[in-house]
Order: sequence, then C-alpha cells, then structure tokens
Amino acid sequence: MGKYQVFFYLCIILLCQNLLYGQDKKSTIIDSLTKLDFKQLSNKFYNISDTSHDKADMYAKAYLRKARNNNNIVEIGMGYFLKSTLYPNDIEKRIVFIDSSIHVTKNINHPKFPVFFYMHKGYLYHKQGRFTIALDHYLEGLTYAKETNNLHYIAISNHNIALLKRKFGKYKEAKSLFKKALAYRKTKLDKGPNDSLSYLVTLTELVNTYIQNKDIDSAQNINNDGLRISEGKKVMRFFKLNEGIIYYHKQKYTRAINSITEVLQPEKISYLENHDLIDAYLFLGKSYAGLSNKEEAIRYYKKIDSLAQKSDYLIQETRLAYLDIIAYYKSLGDKNNQLYYINRLLYNDSIFNSNYRYITDKLNKDYEVPILIEEKEKLINELDTRNDRLNYGLLILIFIIGIIIISFIIHYQKNKKYKIRFEELMKEKKKESFKEIIPKKEEIGIADEVVEMILIGLDTFESDKWFLKPNLTSGVLASKLKTNSKYLTKVIKFYRKKSFTHYINDLRVNYIIKELKTNSKFQNYTIKALAAEAGFNSAEVFSKFFYKKTGIYPSYFVKQLQSHKVNP
Repeated sequence: MGKYQVFFYLCIILLCQNLLYGQDKKSTIIDSLTKLDFKQLSNKFYNISDTSHDKADMYAKAYLRKARNNNNIVEIGMGYFLKSTLYPNDIEKRIVFIDSSIHVTKNINHPKFPVFFYMHKGYLYHKQGRFTIALDHYLEGLTYAKETNNLHYIAISNHNIALLKRKFGKYKEAKSLFKKALAYRKTKLDKGPNDSLSYLVTLTELVNTYIQNKDIDSAQNINNDGLRISEGKKVMRFFKLNEGIIYYHKQKYTRAINSITEVLQPEKISYLENHDLIDAYLFLGKSYAGLSNKEEAIRYYKKIDSLAQKSDYLIQETRLAYLDIIAYYKSLGDKNNQLYYINRLLYNDSIFNSNYRYITDKLNKDYEVPILIEEKEKLINELDTRNDRLNYGLLILIFIIGIIIISFIIHYQKNKKYKIRFEELMKEKKKESFKEIIPKKEEIGIADEVVEMILIGLDTFESDKWFLKPNLTSGVLASKLKTNSKYLTKVIKFYRKKSFTHYINDLRVNYIIKELKTNSKFQNYTIKALAAEAGFNSAEVFSKFFYKKTGIYPSYFVKQLQSHKVNP
C-alpha cells in the first residue's frame, strides 16, 4: 500500500470518528436537556425556532425523548407536534409528524387531544386550498370534541367548518355556525388576550359572510363594532379590509381603495395570508375598474394570479378577475396574453371543480367553458399562422384532443361497467345464503354439538343484525356465542366459506344494499352516515369493502338509485 493510500484511509477513519463523535456529543446534549421540564423545553423551543432550526430541533428531540422515557402519551404527541412546526414550507413533512401525534393520542380520551392535532391538520390543508380533506379532519376533531364536551374546540370546529360552508355558498349555515362560535368566545373575552383575539377573528369572518351574502348594511354595522373593539390591535387590519370591501359594494370606490391600501402597507402585509391578499387585490382591482382605471385594475388582478400559482387557495370571485384580464387583452388585440389567461382560467376552473361540491352556474354563464375552448382553439390557429408554427400547434391540439378522447372512453367504459353491476345488484332479490352441507367431524376437528351451537348462534347473529355493532371482533362475537374465537373462526371458514372479517363486512354491505333499495331515507344519507349505520369505523373502509363486493362504489349506487327513482 502506497503512502498516499495510507493517508487517504487515515482521513476516512478520522472523518468517521468525527461524525460519530459529533453524533455522540449531540445525543449527550439532548440527554442533558431532558432534565428540563416540558414547559421549559417548549418555551426554549419556541424562543429559538425562528432563528435556529438545528438548535430548535435538539429541544424538540429532547422533548420527545423525555416523553418516551416517562411513557407520557400526551407529551409524546406534543413532541411530534413541535417537530412538525420546524418545517413551515414542507406541508407533507408537517403532516407526517402531526399524523404521529394523532396516532399516539387518539385512544387516550383526553379533552384536548387528539382534537388539537386534527384541527391543526385540517388548517394546514385548508391553507393549501385542499378544502375537502380539511373538512374531513375538522369533522374528525369535532367528533372527539363532542365526546369530551370540550366547548373550546367545538367553537373552533364551528368556526373552521363555517369557513368551508361559506366557500360552498352555504351562507345561512355559515352565519349560524359563526354565531355559535362567537357566542362561546364572547363568554371568554375577559379570560386572556388569545380569547379576545379569537372572538375578533370570528367576528371579522362573520362580517365577511354577510358581505358575500350581499347583506351589506348588516355587515357594516357589525364591522363598525369590530373596528371599535379592535382599536390598536393587529387584528384591526382585517376589519379595515372588510371596510374597504363594504365601501366597494356601496360604490364608494375611492374610499374603498384608501381603506384597502392602508391594510397593504409593508408593516402590516406580513400578517395577511394568501386568501386575505386575494380579497384585497380583487376589490382594489374592482374599485379601480369602477373608477374606469383599467390599467391599475389589471395590475391588481395579475397579483391574484401570482398568488393563485403559489397555492390552490381560490375564491369564486377570482374568476371575474381572469375574465376582466382576458377582455382587456382582447381589446388590445394581444392574443398571446389573451391565450395565456384563458389557459390560467381553465386551469383554475379545474381546481374549482375538484374542490367545491356546490358551484353555481352563475359564474360559468359569465364566460362559459365551451366558448373559452372555442376561443382558445381560434387563438392558437391565429398565433400559429402568424408565427409559422402551424404544424407545432396542430400537434398540440391533436394531443389534447387525443387525451380528451381517451379520457372519455375510459370514463364511458367505467360507467358502463358500473351500470351493469348496478343493474345486477337491483335484480338480486334473494338474501345471500350461507347454508352448507355439514362436514364430517374429523374434517373440522370440533365436536358436532359445539358446531351446531355455533351455527345456531350465527343464525341469530345474522337475523338480529348484531353485525351492525362497530368494533366487532371474533373475540367479542365468540364471547356472545359462549365459545372461543378459534372455534368460531373455524366454523365460519367451513360453513360461510369466508374469513371472519370478510364474513362480517359482507353482512354489513348486504344490509346497506337492502336498506338503500327499500328505504328511501337511507338514500339521503352521506357515505359516512351509511358507514356508521353498517358498523364500519370509517367511510373509506366502507367504500373499499362495498366496491370489493359489488364492483361499484356506494356513492355511485346511491346516485343511480336517486336518478332512476327506483322502486323495488
């Protein structure tokens, strides 16, 4: 071995030693930090988390290690939550840690946990514009909050769900939920600064709901109260934003611009989130448009598009901004920009369609999608002719049409398959029979009288619909039938030809199919409600087994029943 090789290997050894030493040293520091109590660790974490990620991470790890050493489930959950806050720009990593918090605390019957984690997870998805997922987590949190009668988190749930209902255009329901949250938070006004802030935040959202419902006078009265109460506080800027929007609706455009511009001052804008900025830019643009200043209006509408490209958080009225931009460039004869913003509008329409269940036809009528597509194709042809890129444009167009055709074929075939399965299910009148020829004693290895007792018990179990009880296990059922789970599962496997889980879930799915066909009330249930009726712990598990057994999803089955108005 040459001297250079020796030197190289020595360097490698030293580097490994330094790494190991560094790891050992870090572990020793974390061990020493575990001597602090949880409150001290939490305070030190938050004091440094904005300035030093690595040091904050050490406090979070010390928090987790101390919690695990003490087998403290609540603090383990909080330790994972601290870790999640270290990644403000990585939503997926944050969710992983919060899922860990939920996993360790979901069975502890604590008034605060896992509700707190569900709410935070919902908020993260909400902030991203993934409203359907956010709603699922808000509802999960609300379920836990109601189980422990935690009024604080019930109020938070009402507030968050009201935000989503408002986005779906359910203004009356949103107002009702905001008022419930407000009534609770009003009782806490003198308890602490955070309670006062929560009250004002809900109040400003109630004002926003009145505005969107075009109840401008009521909105102004409530907003004036908010301005008075929030004087000197950061939250006042939201009431100033509402004030500007109200002025716009009253056609006082200059006053609207002044109020909203005040909110967008550099020292205040950092406190605003994307949806607040979208509101601000939208109504600034509309106010300038009201003053016939089209160039300034377009400048603010473009700011909305810049925000929309960073997040899927969109409100319905932003569609009007795109329509105004398209009309503006059309008036200038600028086909490139016209085409660009048509594409942006079509893309955002797809986001609307995926995120909102209830979208009115009103906005679509302003600039219908078929007209947009026709205009897009016309513009592409004109631009390609002018720039001698006809072949390239045609290839793109053919590709898009091909994708659309393929998607249509796939959708058609899937619907055809679902329709066949639906019709087959509707023709099934006879209850599934589990009766089998009794095997010989030596084949099953259980005494005949025990087998007979279990079979009689299973008949009662099926006829009395015990299978609808949630959290049913082979042990629980065996205990009811006065046998053991080993004998029970063996008999089910021989006589029902299924595993225990398959057997129970088939009974549940058969029950729901029968009820849906014969009981119109069930056809108005949500999938989650149907799952609960059948004894499933979640809508996802229910849908999975329904599809596995029938070849279609329960949502499709219900939709077909409703549209065909089937009378068994």
